[in-house]
Amino acid sequence: MKRTVAIITLLTVVLITGCLNRGEPMVLLDENIEHVDVSYSRGGGMINDDILYTYSDKAAIQSFQQIITSARKQPLEITTGPTYDIVVSYGEQLPLHGIHVWLGEEGEESVLTYLPNFEETYVTNANTTKQLRKLVEKE
Repeated sequence: MKRTVAIITLLTVVLITGCLNRGEPMVLLDENIEHVDVSYSRGGGMINDDILYTYSDKAAIQSFQQIITSARKQPLEITTGPTYDIVVSYGEQLPLHGIHVWLGEEGEESVLTYLPNFEETYVTNANTTKQLRKLVEKE
């Protein structure tokens, strides 16, 4: 009986540790976000200035914040250009956060990178992709 409890405890610890050791999250500044701009990406480490949508309402900003900060660092080789650019603006006195987005298909993960660093890739889960898709494609 003690052996069974010990094995179950060990397996539980291993599972919990595995879940907690996912890659480090994307981070944003610990400042109020004024607005988030979305545009089609031109790629190449440059932000497209032709903005499709600007979100300044609290609910959308919180959604973008949750999407970005829940993405986890995971090394991937990127062979295509990004789909969208997201620019997080904190106000005139603070820097912007530029992010390239490779939007996954329905039921797939999406990939995000800070600009201009394509070497650090961050991955969302399929549910987050669905949420992101609603924002960037205005579904």
